[in-house]
Amino acid sequence: MARIHADPVSTSLMHPTRRALYVALLEADEYTTVQLQKIVGVDRYNLYHHLRKLESLGLVMNHRDQGRTRWWCVIDRVPLPSDGSGASSQNSLGSIDLSNPRVQAAARTMLRELAELTGSEINLDSATLQTLEITGRRN
Repeated sequence: MARIHADPVSTSLMHPTRRALYVALLEADEYTTVQLQKIVGVDRYNLYHHLRKLESLGLVMNHRDQGRTRWWCVIDRVPLPSDGSGASSQNSLGSIDLSNPRVQAAARTMLRELAELTGSEINLDSATLQTLEITGRRN
């Protein structure tokens, strides 16, 4: 019986915008909302959405400083999950990006069919599929 449980912190930090926000805040003591908006290049609504998600996981916090300016900082330093851009293992034959919803749906179908063929139970409902790495021997 195989089950995949996605860690909410790792899953959250796999999102490119949240990852960029977290990395920026790791590299500085603090940033204002306006500064963060310039760094990640998203509109204010999306920025707050992602900051609130990071805040709900206990990774960042904000405090008011001068007037309505909101300052953000990291309160919990965690290792960043692999985003697939690093060097792959020596046995890696390739990697498939699953960010496209149609490709991700096909991957879920394939994994469910493989689980059925092998008699394994796999629960993909709470998992976020980012990449599929194919490993094997290089000739």
